[in-house]
Amino acid sequence: MKRTILFAAAVATAALTSGTAQAQSIADKVRERGYVSCGASQGVPGLSRPDDQGVWTGFDVDNCRAVAAAVMGDSKKAQFVPLNAAQRLPALQTGEIDVLSRTTTWTYTRDSAVRFVAINLVDGDAIMIRKALNVETAADLDGLTICLQGGGSLVENALDLIEQNNAVQVERVYFDSTILARDAYFGGRCDGYMSDGFAIAGQRASVASSPDEHAIFYSGATTEPLALAVPRGDDRWFDIVRYAFNAMVWAEDRGITSQNVDEIAANTTDAETRKALGAEPGIGEPLGLDDKWVYNVIKQVGNYGEVFSRNLGEGSPLKAERRLNALPSDGGILFPIAFK
Repeated sequence: MKRTILFAAAVATAALTSGTAQAQSIADKVRERGYVSCGASQGVPGLSRPDDQGVWTGFDVDNCRAVAAAVMGDSKKAQFVPLNAAQRLPALQTGEIDVLSRTTTWTYTRDSAVRFVAINLVDGDAIMIRKALNVETAADLDGLTICLQGGGSLVENALDLIEQNNAVQVERVYFDSTILARDAYFGGRCDGYMSDGFAIAGQRASVASSPDEHAIFYSGATTEPLALAVPRGDDRWFDIVRYAFNAMVWAEDRGITSQNVDEIAANTTDAETRKALGAEPGIGEPLGLDDKWVYNVIKQVGNYGEVFSRNLGEGSPLKAERRLNALPSDGGILFPIAFK
């Protein structure tokens, strides 16, 4: 009997220790290493790419810097690993990266391999077209030539829907890659070039010799929920990444920015805001973080609106519209989870 009790106690202790280690493993690894390892694209303007000095910038980059601000107290303690589409999920599964913040659509199959944390950007198909053609509706596309990547892509399926739903027919010109299709469009081979919306906006801003000559037409045929992802098996890390992103959305909903967060933290009487910004203790304990972690995200990275504007929106060369990536009060679907 005594041996049985000792054995049971040993098993229980091992299980508890194993569960704790599992729940905190990535956060502990990040602190020991001194930075968050983030999966990024191989260079998409406005989303993630290094500048001339090798400093990574973009919307996806700032999403990962928010995690670094929450965990390390310093948004600069993030390093970025450029990954192509085939590499991104295996890099999470093998532990090469801690967070995937790289234009990845949330799907059932992918979610069974990794854990999607939150939809951070909603995109859809778009067509870049010369303004001189005066395309305002899908009906205006009838008879035009469209450059696109071949091979049964989502974009090609979207073009099928446009034709079916609007009784139009376009001439498709296929290429082996989106880059070749884009260059053919700019070279005058086609009337329009079709790809994902934010990618189109980035290419117009960075590649077109005269960006103002090109319009972006959103058909609404497809909606792509792009999301942050983490490895499976670590609930604590999942929560940290989820709520680091949520802090930016919550801040915008409350009118809190990187510029006024100090004043609000010092003067607000709202209980939720005081706790979230660390003016009252307790916000850090559930995630094993410092009580100033939400404040650090907002102060160092900004709220969601600030991040979108400087990378993709009016404060950036892309000048992309927020569309669904706005708060419900502005016609979008972005909403915060309360810090209660």
